[in-house]
Amino acid sequence: MDYDLVIQLAKKVNQSKEVCVAVRKHLNGAEDFSLADVPIMQLLATLQSRFDQFDAEYNLIQTLIAMCRPS
Repeated sequence: MDYDLVIQLAKKVNQSKEVCVAVRKHLNGAEDFSLADVPIMQLLATLQSRFDQFDAEYNLIQTLIAMCRPS
């Protein structure tokens, strides 16, 4: 397994479930990437990492992240 994949998997609460879902998708022929499969918070965090913390876009995404968090 690639090192970055291991690091990402280690951050998951239920690693076994994540692996099972991925293997099932692979075995069922669902190898195509779908953006809909990526959690919103992960998308926002990835997008935010592309900007400097003083950029307006960074602050906008920070606001979106705060709005998406459960209260």
